[in-house]
Amino acid sequence: MFSTNSPATFVTSRGALDRALALVAEESFFAMVDPVPEHLPAVEGQIVSASVTFEGSFSGAVTCRMPRALAHELTAAFTGEDVPSDGEVVDDLAGEFANMVCGRWLTDVAPHSLFRLDQPVVVSASAPPRAPTGLLNGQPIWVDLKIEG
Repeated sequence: MFSTNSPATFVTSRGALDRALALVAEESFFAMVDPVPEHLPAVEGQIVSASVTFEGSFSGAVTCRMPRALAHELTAAFTGEDVPSDGEVVDDLAGEFANMVCGRWLTDVAPHSLFRLDQPVVVSASAPPRAPTGLLNGQPIWVDLKIEG
């Protein structure tokens, strides 16, 4: 078990990952992360899952899952252009979003360490059976962290 002052506790804390999500959403996508309401509406449409693996003083992966409609909105906000919702650019942006969240989180939890981030992997997925991390533009987003070994 980690002590509350242990660096490992901060690395695996939910708060650090939530802060990274909020900062990336606000600073790069002009969006706010809101808390999940008690009664979440049903998730409609395809879910996009974007994962970024990293290696350094510790290794793991950050995965962001969101409705494709949200990925499309984020793409339009980021690029300032209207793009087709089923285009590759939406998948690319979902991957970049996960990359930015991962990079921001790593910078916060290990500011003096170097990490190698792999290219994001973006696939279609189903919505996780648990409550989302938050609502982004009123739509659910799930952000997960997996630390290896």
